[in-house]
Amino acid sequence: MLSLKSICKYIIKSQVLWAIFLIFIAITTPVISSAHAEEDIFYYAKVESDNVYFYSSPAENGQRLFEIPNTYFVKLIGDENQTFYQAEYSDMVGYVKKSEVTAMDGTPANPYATSNFRIFSLEGIGLYSSPSLNEDNRIANIPYLAENLVYYGRIEGEETIPDKSDIWYYCRYNDTLDYGYVYSVFCDQLTDFVSNNEYFEVVEPSFESPSGLSELSPVAMTFIVIGVSLPCIVVIYLLIKPTLLKDKVLNNHPKVHKKRHGDYYEFDESDLN
Repeated sequence: MLSLKSICKYIIKSQVLWAIFLIFIAITTPVISSAHAEEDIFYYAKVESDNVYFYSSPAENGQRLFEIPNTYFVKLIGDENQTFYQAEYSDMVGYVKKSEVTAMDGTPANPYATSNFRIFSLEGIGLYSSPSLNEDNRIANIPYLAENLVYYGRIEGEETIPDKSDIWYYCRYNDTLDYGYVYSVFCDQLTDFVSNNEYFEVVEPSFESPSGLSELSPVAMTFIVIGVSLPCIVVIYLLIKPTLLKDKVLNNHPKVHKKRHGDYYEFDESDLN
C-alpha cells in the first residue's frame, strides 16, 4: 500500500503538470473576441421564389435595394433581429428577411447573379439613389456606350417613359465606384441568367460563438491556474509542517551535558539550573 507521503508526492506532481499545461495553453492560444467569432460564422442561404429583396436596413419599412434573382444565394453573416438576417450579396452588405431565404450547409460555386451591361442612350443617363427620375437624387452621369456597370438586381420604380417599363437596375458604376439605379429602357447587353441548381442540406443558422478554452482571456486562465495550484501548496505545507514543528521543539529545548566517568555517563546538575 502506498504511504501518505507517496500519495502526496503523486498529487503534487499531477497538479504541477496540470498547472504547467494550463499556463502553456493560456500563453499560446489566441483570445477570440465575440465580434471576431461572429465574423467567422456564416451560412449561404438560397432564394427559392420571386420577390425576395435585399434591404438597406433591418425593418419592414426599410428601403428595398433590389430583388435578388431567384435560385441564387445570399451570405448570412449575422442574426440581426427576429425578422432579418444581416447578409452579403457580392460586395454589398445589407439585410434579408428570414422567412424568404433558406439557410444551407454548403458553399455554392456561383452564389451571385452578377453581370455587366451597357448604356446606349445618346445623351447618356443618370445614376440615381432611388428608382425615379428625380434630379435631387442624381449621383453621377453615365455616358453613351459605357459598359463598366455591374448589375446586382432589379426593382420596380417610376415608369419614366409611358408604356415602356417601370424596371430599374441597381448597379455599381465602376468609374466613380458609386452605387445606384439606372432606368432599364436605356440599357442592353445584360446577361440572361440561368437557374442556379446548386442545393445543400438545409440547416438552422446559429451565430453564437462556440464555447471553449480558446475563448478564455488571460485573466480567466490565471484564475484557473491559481485554483489548480492551491492544492499543491496545501499538500506541500502539510508535508513540511511536522519537520518544522520538530525543529522548533529541538531548538527551544535546553541541551543536557553529560560527563563520562569510565564506562558510564553522569549528568552535570549545573546544566539543569
